[in-house]
Amino acid sequence: MDNDLLQEFIAESRELLTDAQSQLLRLEATPTDAAALSAIFRAFHTLKGGAGFLEAQNMVDWCHHLEDLLDKLRAQKLTADSSMIDAILRASDVVGRMLDEMASGENPTPGPAELGALVQAYARGDAPVKGQVSSSHPEPAAGSKPQRDPLTAQQTDKTWIEARFSESGQTVLHVENRRASEGSRLDVPSLKQVGSGEDDLEALFNQTLDRLYGKDNAPGASLSAAMAPSASHPPSPVTAPAAQASAVSSASGGHEATADTTMRVDSTRLDQAMNQVGELVLLRNRLSAAVARMDTEDESLVRMARETDLAVNDLQNTVMRLRMQPCKRLFQSLPRVVRDASRALGKKVRLDLRGEDVEIDKTVIDALSGPLIHLVRNALDHGLEPPAERMDSGKSEEGVLEVAAIHLGDKVQIRIHDDGRGMNPQKILQSALAKGVISAADAAHLSEREMLDLIFLPGFSTKEQVSELSGRGVGMDVVRSAVQALRGRVDIDTQPNQGTTLTLELPLTLAVLPVLYFRLRRETYALPVAVVDSLMEVDPAQIHSISGRLMAHVGKDRIVPYLDLGLHLQGRTLQLGKDDVEGILTEQGLLIVSEAIGTEDSVVKPLDISAQASWYQGATISGDGAVVLIVDPQALTRAIRTQQDGARMSATEALAYP
Repeated sequence: MDNDLLQEFIAESRELLTDAQSQLLRLEATPTDAAALSAIFRAFHTLKGGAGFLEAQNMVDWCHHLEDLLDKLRAQKLTADSSMIDAILRASDVVGRMLDEMASGENPTPGPAELGALVQAYARGDAPVKGQVSSSHPEPAAGSKPQRDPLTAQQTDKTWIEARFSESGQTVLHVENRRASEGSRLDVPSLKQVGSGEDDLEALFNQTLDRLYGKDNAPGASLSAAMAPSASHPPSPVTAPAAQASAVSSASGGHEATADTTMRVDSTRLDQAMNQVGELVLLRNRLSAAVARMDTEDESLVRMARETDLAVNDLQNTVMRLRMQPCKRLFQSLPRVVRDASRALGKKVRLDLRGEDVEIDKTVIDALSGPLIHLVRNALDHGLEPPAERMDSGKSEEGVLEVAAIHLGDKVQIRIHDDGRGMNPQKILQSALAKGVISAADAAHLSEREMLDLIFLPGFSTKEQVSELSGRGVGMDVVRSAVQALRGRVDIDTQPNQGTTLTLELPLTLAVLPVLYFRLRRETYALPVAVVDSLMEVDPAQIHSISGRLMAHVGKDRIVPYLDLGLHLQGRTLQLGKDDVEGILTEQGLLIVSEAIGTEDSVVKPLDISAQASWYQGATISGDGAVVLIVDPQALTRAIRTQQDGARMSATEALAYP
């Protein structure tokens, strides 16, 4: 099987499956939603067809069982309830697992027999009792030869059904079966009487099969099978599911179909294009710097440099937009997560999603999916109270969880807000002390904001009892690390009995990195602009030694670590009052440098030179052609904390005067 074809099928199938699960949640809220039912049915019908083309029989069988149940729901022979929706969702998870197996080069294994029996029982109209589910046709065990369902029987029996529409509008179905001695002809109602939509044709087709085979005894054929060529006509070459055109005009509207103008492109090709644009950005920077250094100004050269700058900017923005995807992709799994978690916790929760059309780099979306799910589960488990507790606090028994994406210039904020009990900084501090993740000496001087930040330390948890959702002492430190790896930051805002807001601030794209150049004596370094809060003069009166560590008082109630980059990057202390110094305020602390120079777009090049390379995000080429190291403040701060002697210097040493 062509690997490109397989990958195309898997990509499209995952999109179909995600959409089907979203529609299932919509159906759970409104069981009579015909549009949602049709969308779910079409999704599994398409999945079944693609799996059949790729000879993934276990997936075909599984999707067919779901089709049977969904068809009964569409025909209003059954009504969906929460238990049925839950079974369908679990069955759709099995399809997802099968897709994962196909992606890894394996044949899909059969689905769980008990779950398959449950779906089939629902399709028969039985109301299974929990713990008493049985089926006369259980799913085959892994490794055994699966029994053929009606769809498979249809394929084995070589049944072809041809639909012919006469000029008079009369429909004639001709059925040829190799087990029959001769074909049969059936006259069925005119198309003018039954309508022209897909659902009407499907119903007509099923009625005809019932008359031919007897009710509920017909092979599991579909309308698409009915439209296949008859045995008397040579079949057309088989077309892959992913390549099949969908430009069929609407019979009711009479409008011609519009060709699909979108196409799938391997993301590695986009990465290559972005890398080439990055090289152009560096060349543009060097050209601009060279023109600025000229003793005499050449107007034509200046104009050419300006036009080149505009052209490169346009190209850069165009390629960056190709990598952007709506945050809807990031949020699409959250309704299912909230549904399952709130049920497990016995809580009533309303999920509000906002800003789904805000676009962000695909790399960010892929990397942030897991951390976002963890934050949502944490909010459900730790933040939102049980209904009884909410009622006692004068709140509605239904908690509200809001996840929003907000576009702010060259950044995007993802906010997770709950209207729960809020965080207690003192309780967090006591828990951190009890678990030994912080010493009593360090805890004595923490502000409330720093107490809240303790939740991001490895091994921290305030949960007294471990739950399946959270509270295992892992996760929040991984969340912050993941966000920082994306050049982002995490902030917490909480109010007692009003709730908590976690804000993830991320760059729109990772392709081009705006940096702030700074000097340490005669050497130039760079720092990501995203981590910089502000530039400030350094007053010796602001520097204090607390428990052997230098701290800087930078605001009314904010004390941050004093980080001398001269010491940590060059091995020589920058002395206040003797050396020229400037402060760069970041989330990690006050970085002491010789001079901040200016900002510029850069392209990060990887490093692999020494253990100290882990202190840097990489390197870039400045406008004057020099190679400049880009400092990773998070990695540097972690390294400093492990160097007890280097981190515990005296205030006298740093504040030395000539």
